[in-house]
Amino acid sequence: MRAWLVLILLLAAALPAQAQRNLAVDKPAAAEKRVALVIGNAAYGASPLKNPVNDARAIAAKLQKLGFDVVKRENLTTKQIGATLREFRSRLSPGSEALFFYAGHGVQVKGVNYLPAVDADITSEEDVPNQSINVSQLLEIMDDTRTRLNLIFLDACRNNPFTRRFRSTGGGLAKIEAPSGTKISFATRPGSVAADGEGRNGLYTEHLLRVMDERGLPIEQALKRVYSGVKQASKGAQEPWEEGTIEGEFYFQPAAPGPAAQVAQLTPQLVGARTTEQIEDELWDAIRDSEKIGVFEEYIRQYPNGRYLAQARVKLAGLREVPRPAPMAASAAVSPAPTPTASAGPVFKDCDECPEMVTIPAGSFEMGDGMLDSDKPVHRVTIPAAFALGRTEVTQAQWRAMMGNNPSRFADCGDDCPVENVSWDDVQHFVRKISQKTGKAYRLPSEAEWEYACRAGARQWYCGSDNVAGVAWHDAFFSGATHRVAGKQANAWQLHDMSGNVTEWVEDCWHGNYEGAPNDGSAWASGNCEKRVTRGGSWAGPAHLARAARRDWAEPATRNSHWGFRLAQTLVGAAIPGAQQTPPEQNAAATLCFFRTPQFINSRTTATVEVDRRKVGQLKNSDAFCISHPPGTYTISGYGLMPPHKTVTVTAQPGKTVYVKVEDTLLGWESSLATEQDGQQEVAARRR
Repeated sequence: MRAWLVLILLLAAALPAQAQRNLAVDKPAAAEKRVALVIGNAAYGASPLKNPVNDARAIAAKLQKLGFDVVKRENLTTKQIGATLREFRSRLSPGSEALFFYAGHGVQVKGVNYLPAVDADITSEEDVPNQSINVSQLLEIMDDTRTRLNLIFLDACRNNPFTRRFRSTGGGLAKIEAPSGTKISFATRPGSVAADGEGRNGLYTEHLLRVMDERGLPIEQALKRVYSGVKQASKGAQEPWEEGTIEGEFYFQPAAPGPAAQVAQLTPQLVGARTTEQIEDELWDAIRDSEKIGVFEEYIRQYPNGRYLAQARVKLAGLREVPRPAPMAASAAVSPAPTPTASAGPVFKDCDECPEMVTIPAGSFEMGDGMLDSDKPVHRVTIPAAFALGRTEVTQAQWRAMMGNNPSRFADCGDDCPVENVSWDDVQHFVRKISQKTGKAYRLPSEAEWEYACRAGARQWYCGSDNVAGVAWHDAFFSGATHRVAGKQANAWQLHDMSGNVTEWVEDCWHGNYEGAPNDGSAWASGNCEKRVTRGGSWAGPAHLARAARRDWAEPATRNSHWGFRLAQTLVGAAIPGAQQTPPEQNAAATLCFFRTPQFINSRTTATVEVDRRKVGQLKNSDAFCISHPPGTYTISGYGLMPPHKTVTVTAQPGKTVYVKVEDTLLGWESSLATEQDGQQEVAARRR
């Protein structure tokens, strides 16, 4: 009996890789729900179009033949928008495949894309949101329903009759940052205009319909054929565009069942009168230690609701990981990181509500892995002094204790789950509060410190292992939410969840690669500071985003349920094995206070304050703030629309406060040292 099962699965595993991939998606219709919303808007009063209704009818008919549950609307009116979106939402379910197709006019207003109803009476930008489908709202519906993947096709870039009435719009649609698990296909590049077509269908839709008939064609290949076909037919005038990625495979029409599927379907006959449970138990026992992708794909296919489904998905996710980059030629090889002689130092807490902090030893490592352009060049970084890093991500309970609220989307996950839905700016407020409470120099880690601690002296694919399932919560677990911290194994320095759970903010400004990056472990405080670096991947992202070297970015004011953080702390004479101990009073942080006096000229200008060229905060007119900071000598500058005219050098002593005045003068921004008495009065007056 067992031999038959093993034989069947070995036959499946012996197929070529393409056949294995086909098996993974050629599922029975009931195994995975497919839902589509299809809209064609043509009957506009001001500028009617010829083909969108034809396009919608053809796409809807094709999708219905392919097993989609289709919601179709022709010439959608303003009153129908709400009911249409509600119906689409009601048909979606967790794990389903969602598709949206739209043909008609589209418009962007201040970077947001809208699809106007045919009866829209738009005379200015303010009329658009109430008479159109907001594409961002549609993405939120799919995200809230926790679909497996989302496909969006926008043949909505046709010449727009409304833009001449607007102040800020351009032609075509705006670029969209696609959420995880979403692929968006535009009929043409963002900001460009697409043709309505000379035949029965629009040019883009015509080519999309063709590829939907092809069996076994992955969506990525299908879209490449659409793009090349449209570009060739338009003689380069129209070039389709796409954003986003999806995890796993999608086919409009899966390939015909191959030999392995035919053999696997004979399993019940071969095993005789054994119960389904007995068959599944023996099957799992036979394959659980296999390293063949096809084996687990076949199990999931045959048992879509099986008792070992979660384990199979975890195993499959690990086997499907992105291959490591090929070894570099000897002439370009980077020296491997040495085996560390230092281990992590003491774990401590500065208060009952504070996170546990792990003492990270000084050392050197090779940063990056060269797999992506943003990871290059691989370069050696030396961390000159020990620092502390949170053993886990900051939890909801810890955030609530300091800030008095809980912004988390997954608040019902519990106090021990990571706080999320916090921006980089929000985190800076938290850092200031915990520093003031404890008198210690808390901060975000630099990007270099983060990767150094993640690797913990090893050279592994993820933070603590080459097996992602052992160290990271990511989207292969299909949980749709965060998890309690420290639920996965720690790395060698006892740090948990540095891969997965929530993506973590770090201090650095974003750069597209490591050219010119600091090699001393400090944060990269110059460059595009309108973007801040994030690291580690999240519960919602694919495994490759959790790589130790993977870099990403987000705008510092943006909040998202994927993003959280862990704290770092600058140590002064820290208790590191072998280090000379410093008296407690010398281990205290200094306090730096900044204030701005009322000004009538340029009163609306915000001043940015930097300490040794590292941004620490901003001052509005008649404003003040204080931060905890490591003792030492620093250069302080302030600037706004004008650059700094005068900087000031201050010496911050342990446990002492330094007051700095920042003001805008006719010559530029000036920073100056204030007396303790004046500083206390000025800061107190502005912080009431």
